[in-house]
Amino acid sequence: MESNQKKRKLIDISDRTGKILGMMAVQNNMSFKTYIETLLDDKANEISKDEVLFAWKDEIKQKRTKTVRKK
Repeated sequence: MESNQKKRKLIDISDRTGKILGMMAVQNNMSFKTYIETLLDDKANEISKDEVLFAWKDEIKQKRTKTVRKK
């Protein structure tokens, strides 16, 4: 899939989170949907692909280390 193509996703968020994000959307004169999409796009653009992969690998490594120590 090309990076500029859009794909619909369903996400579950708590009522509290929805209310807070809804208020933030109104403050930014945006619909809830547009605000969330913009927020997520901006966050994704901040992170390079390599940084995400390294963070993911480190997270898995830490989980494995914790599991081994518990035994």
